Amino acid sequence: MFLKNFKKTSPFSIVFFIVFSVVFCLIPILNNPIDEIYHHSFFSSITVFVLSFFLPLFQSVGLNNLTYEKDVIKKNNLVLAPIFLLLGTPYISNLDGWIISFILLFYLNTLFSSYQKDRPFSQSFNANFILGSIGIFYSEILLLYPLIIVVLLTFSNLSLRSVIISLMGLLIPLLFYKIYTSLFGIEFSLDFPMYSFSLPIIPSIKNMPYAEIIWYSLLILIILFSFMELFFWLYKKSIRSRKSYIITLFYLLILIFVDLTDSYYLFLSPIAIISANFFVYSKRTLLTEILFFSFYC
Repeated sequence: MFLKNFKKTSPFSIVFFIVFSVVFCLIPILNNPIDEIYHHSFFSSITVFVLSFFLPLFQSVGLNNLTYEKDVIKKNNLVLAPIFLLLGTPYISNLDGWIISFILLFYLNTLFSSYQKDRPFSQSFNANFILGSIGIFYSEILLLYPLIIVVLLTFSNLSLRSVIISLMGLLIPLLFYKIYTSLFGIEFSLDFPMYSFSLPIIPSIKNMPYAEIIWYSLLILIILFSFMELFFWLYKKSIRSRKSYIITLFYLLILIFVDLTDSYYLFLSPIAIISANFFVYSKRTLLTEILFFSFYC
């Protein structure tokens, strides 16, 4: 019943999601002062709280709409939005992470928009312009560049011109940054990113409270069932949906090599898409209801 409310976009389900989002974002400050939870080297605690409330909310809704509009998940529903918020529970106060994750939503949208484009020049340029802009502050994100090659290959519109234009989109923000530093006498600081495979660090169970152990156990179960659902039924999906999931899987794979501090938030979008597919399409209704309700509680 709990999950069923999100499987449709009726006025009641929308109100239900809004209430869900507000409760979700207010829970951290019920027993702890804002200053202890939301802190930043530049912004005030109140600003961090407000941005940490709206950025995940807007991104969850945007990602939910993106997957429906691009036919990744063909059923119109609100399942992905709360899944995204729930997955972001450990990083609710990580403002820098939410900003990067929110910007990458536009990056992902641009990639999916190149479907059935014979000349996806604007998509190639725009997607990598976004990467280059983020790379000024976090150079490791530039390691996502190979994903555009995967996208062009998957959508069968790869060309030398598209690759050159994508490189231009990647380099132009860095060139502007170089010119800016030269004009104002600022040191140009940009470390060349290097691939380094590193799986997410799993906290030691001995140092974790029971609530966190249960949460991580549920997360592992959901991810396991989600990948099983995707791999077993991928061949039954439409061509566009199938190709979009292939891109999502490569996106997730490449992110493993991106070494950013607390980089878990980078995985939120692809994992949320794959998990939402499980909760929307799985025939094991009772299992999905139990897992979703347990994960929320």
